[in-house]
Amino acid sequence: MCRVDLCLRPAPGPLFLVEVLPAGSVLTLLLAQGAQEVWVAPGPKVARLLAQELGREALLLGEVEGFPPEGFHGRVSLVELEATEVKGKRAILVAPMLNASLLPEEKEVYLAGFRNAKAALELARSLPSPTFRPAGAPEPLLSALVATGFFQKKLAQEGPPTLATALLKAFPDPQEALFQSPEGQALHREGRTEELARASLIGVDPVVPRLAETRFFPKEAFGLTQDRFAQRFVPWSA
Repeated sequence: MCRVDLCLRPAPGPLFLVEVLPAGSVLTLLLAQGAQEVWVAPGPKVARLLAQELGREALLLGEVEGFPPEGFHGRVSLVELEATEVKGKRAILVAPMLNASLLPEEKEVYLAGFRNAKAALELARSLPSPTFRPAGAPEPLLSALVATGFFQKKLAQEGPPTLATALLKAFPDPQEALFQSPEGQALHREGRTEELARASLIGVDPVVPRLAETRFFPKEAFGLTQDRFAQRFVPWSA
């Protein structure tokens, strides 16, 4: 059994954060292709601070209006990163929504999406009462909510219908669900529809990202407008 929580509040046990677009699938791909770790930063300034610390192994990824910020190595793009050598790199991913979907006090956190669904389901079945939270909660992304319904349906054979499972019935095809979502439409307007096709593939990445560290960046010490956090993910292993 699993529970779905659409609120942003501490999970009582293991938490699976579900995000497909824009950054969740990219994070999973990076680890599946051999990246040593992936940091999730709320914005370019924190990402650059991390890059200064990590040095030559840092791989800065982010975008503003479809283009990487100055000094970054690339965009948040499945298509582009599939052809990029990332093995051994310490990637830094600017992903504001993903970053804001976790609370600083949460420790046992895993990332799930369509691309790593098989591995995530296997892990979830071995854990006691996992919670699934769609990214963006309490106003979850449509793509993440449909993916959450997918996981709930696979893990709970019976029970009352939920918003997540109802949306899954409305969008039984993952690619169609991603295309209809606001985040999918944003990519479509940029001519990046192939990103949606890659993100909708089920079970192609045999890795489950696990939260390994949450770093605090106090605003006074780093010249930020407010206190910020960054999360470090590594591949889960038994």
